[in-house]
Amino acid sequence: MHTQRQRIADTSDSGQGSGTNVEAGEGAGVERDGGAGREVAREILRGCVCSRTRMLDRVLSRLFDDSLAPLGVRANQLTVLALLGAMEGLRAADVAHYLEMDKSTVSRGLALMRARGWIEESRGPRGSRLLNVTAEGHRLLHDTLPLWRSAVEGARETLGEESVEALRGAADSYLRLRARATH
Repeated sequence: MHTQRQRIADTSDSGQGSGTNVEAGEGAGVERDGGAGREVAREILRGCVCSRTRMLDRVLSRLFDDSLAPLGVRANQLTVLALLGAMEGLRAADVAHYLEMDKSTVSRGLALMRARGWIEESRGPRGSRLLNVTAEGHRLLHDTLPLWRSAVEGARETLGEESVEALRGAADSYLRLRARATH
């Protein structure tokens, strides 16, 4: 009997997987509308770049979070810290824009990072609040580098070098297109 994960994986190949066993949920084992409904579901599972990207996000986030855990930092926090380290003096709205994150999510994350002493605010022109990495935050960035590199290697082992480069290339392509659209 296939496990649920195996059945989902079966739909990602040539579409030849059986996918007929249902183990979870209401109506387990009951086929609803025969082959037509299954084919629609398979097409969505095979072709949905959104759900596949979210799945990879969860896999990679878990891998990076596990690697960084000894230092008490999560992958999303390290990304924000690295952005602020590379571009000192950003506002919270800038962080949200550059990382395509919701402003409220950024605000919550920044509050935690401030509480941990990794970042601080300073006043900019017209009273704007600018974010800067503290000495402690710079030490953390330095200390995370070997763990981050190990996580990158883990990503290559998990997904394969070609897939990691394809993901990096897709992100770079998006950033170039976004830059052109805003100018």
